[in-house]
This record gives sequence, C-alpha cells and structure tokens, in this order.
Amino acid sequence: MAQVTVYTTQTCGYCKATKQYLGEHNIPYTEIDVGVDRDKAREMIEKSGQMGVPVIIITKEEKEETIIGFDQARLAGALGIA
Repeated sequence: MAQVTVYTTQTCGYCKATKQYLGEHNIPYTEIDVGVDRDKAREMIEKSGQMGVPVIIITKEEKEETIIGFDQARLAGALGIA
C-alpha cells in the first residue's frame, strides 16, 4: 500500500478538498501543517519546488510521486481509485 503525506495549511480550501477526497476513499495519510512547522515547510519546498499547498507525496516501493494542488485525476491514478 502507498504511503501518503499531505502538506497543508489550516486555511487552504484545496487542502480540505484533498483530505476529504482521501477520506471518502479510505486512504490513510499523514498530514503536515506547514503553517506551524517551518522545518516541514522547508522540507516541502525542497521536495516539490513549490511554496503553495497542498503538496501530496505518494510513496510506493521506495518511489515518490509528487502531486501539486488538488488534482483528483492524478490522485485517483496514483492510488488506484476507480
């Protein structure tokens, strides 16, 4: 099973949509609030090259796929959601 990490902030509507979508499909994920953790914010920027959220990192078999923003089609494809 894939490991999913979602970098978020409290006020981000797309972050809420991402978390809702994952929840609806019973996909477990780890949420990291970069609004309160500067070290994790730097980590997110290093991994994605982006300062905006959400940034979703999907790790499968030691390979990482980075999805920027709430991209439902890419999430579905990466996670095998029909």
